[in-house]
Amino acid sequence: MVKRRSSAKGKRAPFLVGAIAAGALLLFLAGELFAWFVSDSGRLSLWRHLHLGSRAHAVRIVGRRIEQGLEGAGVPRTAIAAGTRGGAGPSLAWEVALPRGASPLLANHLVTRAVESGGGEVLSGRERTERDGRLVVTLLVGVPGRPTHEVRLVRPAPPAEDAAPEPAKLAVLLVASGEDDSLLVAASGRPEVFSVGVPATGAGRGEALRAAHERRREVVLFVPMEPENYPRVNPGPATLLVSMPPGRIGQALRREIDVARPVVAVANLMGSFATQDETFMTAVYDELRRAGLPFLHVGAVPRAVCRPLAARVGAAYDEPDANLDGEARRGDARAFERGWSAALAHAREHGQALVLVRLTRASAGWLDRAFDAKRLGDVRMVPVSAVIRRPPAGH
Repeated sequence: MVKRRSSAKGKRAPFLVGAIAAGALLLFLAGELFAWFVSDSGRLSLWRHLHLGSRAHAVRIVGRRIEQGLEGAGVPRTAIAAGTRGGAGPSLAWEVALPRGASPLLANHLVTRAVESGGGEVLSGRERTERDGRLVVTLLVGVPGRPTHEVRLVRPAPPAEDAAPEPAKLAVLLVASGEDDSLLVAASGRPEVFSVGVPATGAGRGEALRAAHERRREVVLFVPMEPENYPRVNPGPATLLVSMPPGRIGQALRREIDVARPVVAVANLMGSFATQDETFMTAVYDELRRAGLPFLHVGAVPRAVCRPLAARVGAAYDEPDANLDGEARRGDARAFERGWSAALAHAREHGQALVLVRLTRASAGWLDRAFDAKRLGDVRMVPVSAVIRRPPAGH
């Protein structure tokens, strides 16, 4: 009798295991289905095929995706002029002002990819050149049979041959060295137009900030972030660490920004490890979006997540076009000259450039030659806010 019961139990065991596995699979599939239903692509599909959900919500989803595509093309949200439309066609009409040297084809491609990743489609596209020379690419975006946006990508006409060329813009960011903040205080009294970078921590921070604000210099706040091999490599006290909860990261960053205000951007002080962590950088971007500030990424490492993450979450992101840091620390005049010449050439070629200059005793004495009007020629010095990518107004 005992053997028979054991045999019966043995026969039921595979059935129980199979039932448990089937239940787990059903739960997993149900979870995946629910996640799809609440995703952008799921909501758009329900709105498209079953007419479930509101049109206004679908318009917001498609609009976010279009903005992500334009952000990837380097177009700020401030370049978008939005208007409403009635009737059965698209609800919104967007006119996007592209820079003169921008590629409408690239912007079209990135918008298409971003919209398709969210479950929408670019339903049609046409290109024409206006009488005034403007190139206009018109996209109809939404889902088949239910357009939500008409997007006009407008590139201005090329300048007339007899028109005077616009001067190239050069934004110089003078960054304090940890060893001697007094150099930044002294440099703030110079007559040229430039901005200053001040670390969020350090004994000389207060004096450097006061000097910058008194001289009406724009300030970029350098926040210490966790580098690789921390704490052997240490950017200083109050370093933001990857192990911190996101709320604490945002709170600490908010406190440093409030102490240093007014500032025009936040940059990383070291941070080679922190900038590879998506959770960490999401917390940073959330706070910067709340504060309406861009992130200036200095010394980006190959595995950094900052640029693609900024495009996904809608944060303003930029990098210096030139970084004269090592040359200044070594006091290498020839390397400094080559770097400065390359920065001027970049500004002339692209119309603008942002160059970071580390202030040391060697580089501070070299500024007279670098800022000489004859050396600058047709390049005009401007503050950082004139060239850095900015968040949209009222963000």
